[in-house]
Amino acid sequence: MPTKLDSYLGVHATALKLRSRRTEVLAANLANADTPNYRARDIDFRAALAQADAKSSGVHLATTKAGHIATTGVNGSSA
Repeated sequence: MPTKLDSYLGVHATALKLRSRRTEVLAANLANADTPNYRARDIDFRAALAQADAKSSGVHLATTKAGHIATTGVNGSSA
């Protein structure tokens, strides 16, 4: 559920949520280090963040001329 924080911070709020989730996954790995047949897991943070950035509508800047303000996403793509 999107909040006002998400709209103000955009991809940064998503990055915080992804880091939190990754921390939980890594903590589970540590907690189960001695569990037989346990397979450690991880989250590909870079790929997850790029996917979240691609899904976000982002902030669109109003300009009078196309060349005034250039915007790019996290992965360098045009917004």
